[in-house]
Amino acid sequence: MTDAPTIAVNPAQPENVFEREETVSDWDQEYYHPIAEKYYDVAVPDMLRAMGAKPGNHVIDAGCGPGVHSIRAVKYGCTVTAIDLSHTMLAHAKERSIKAGVESKIKFQQDDLTKLSLPDNSFDFVFNWGVIIHVPDTMAALDNLTRITKSGGKLALHITNEKSLDFSFERLIRKILNKPLKGREDTPLGTGVWYEYNDDKLWVLRFNANSLISEMKNRGFTKISRNAAEYTELQWRIKGPFRSALLYFNRLAYKLKFPAALSNTQIIIFQKDL
Repeated sequence: MTDAPTIAVNPAQPENVFEREETVSDWDQEYYHPIAEKYYDVAVPDMLRAMGAKPGNHVIDAGCGPGVHSIRAVKYGCTVTAIDLSHTMLAHAKERSIKAGVESKIKFQQDDLTKLSLPDNSFDFVFNWGVIIHVPDTMAALDNLTRITKSGGKLALHITNEKSLDFSFERLIRKILNKPLKGREDTPLGTGVWYEYNDDKLWVLRFNANSLISEMKNRGFTKISRNAAEYTELQWRIKGPFRSALLYFNRLAYKLKFPAALSNTQIIIFQKDL
């Protein structure tokens, strides 16, 4: 892949929360603190190694957002097809890839996880980092992610965990204060919530990992690993030294391999049956 990156753009779509510049800015502040960046620098290559991807392989970043993990995949040694529904996110991803000097290794494409234009059984390595949690039609997204994965290929999903310590603590506090969670919807794969975000609606699915594993088994995929990612995301709600302390705790919990069952986010890697 030596050509300059291109973005295949679909016809204009109604604006949504992911097309807003404020969302990009907020995500930079919420997710990409320098301490968190160092965690991602380790966690993304670890995920690729666990998938069996080697330098020189091609991987799909299915929901690339502003492209930060696509860039990490290139720095690991892979070439990347980076897809996202949002033209705004793709524009930022392209800009960041140029700044990082890796633009020739990434092909950008605007596409919808619920109706991907990519061909069946075409990719050995597909990862979706924290994006499927924002897709209301989760089953359609799984249909497409599993469809494009080759037999014997790997699919990695970075998800939120409804049984995490964070959410258990939140449920307890809400019960004590008698403040039920607004916008909550129960789904076959976990608990979904519609949040108010930048004058719009943001869907977040808190997965039941066992339900997901069972659903993937029905689709012909076998779980090969399940690991804790970020142990807590409470740092979103605080600033200053306490936030830094929680981010350092996440790095330590990841390094020491704390149990995935209680982590706020986790990475589950599946292999498509032959």
